[in-house]
Amino acid sequence: MKKLLTLAVAAALVAACNNTGKTASTGAGVDSLAQDSTLGDSVRYEGVIPAADGPGIKYNVAIASNDSTVGYSLTQTYLEAKDGQSTFTTTGTVENIKKDVDGKELQAYRLVGKTKEDDTYLLIVNDSTVRVVNADLKLESQTPEKYDLKLK
Repeated sequence: MKKLLTLAVAAALVAACNNTGKTASTGAGVDSLAQDSTLGDSVRYEGVIPAADGPGIKYNVAIASNDSTVGYSLTQTYLEAKDGQSTFTTTGTVENIKKDVDGKELQAYRLVGKTKEDDTYLLIVNDSTVRVVNADLKLESQTPEKYDLKLK
């Protein structure tokens, strides 16, 4: 598993390095956009969040910085999925965003997917926890802690 994760992180970094000369555009409502210099070399978050048609989805997110680029590898495993289609891995770049939500400035990671709909947003809760949220950095749930991923 560690070899697979290392390979996935390496692939993310290689893919991110091939994006030279491209710039990220800011979306509506984003107050600022910058690379996150606090990440160091790499971090990993894990957790299981609720799923509509099963017991949950296990998230494994590895974020690694390489000079001026921050990349990610996201593995989503659908627990007890049908037809053996249970694990999906995506890679790309990470943007650190700050956004004013209901009068409070929030900070999150945007895991940039192939399309805008493929983007994943991780709200920074504290030094060891991120929360899977929507593009507005909100979560419509009475139990937001069920969407938390913990630092490993």
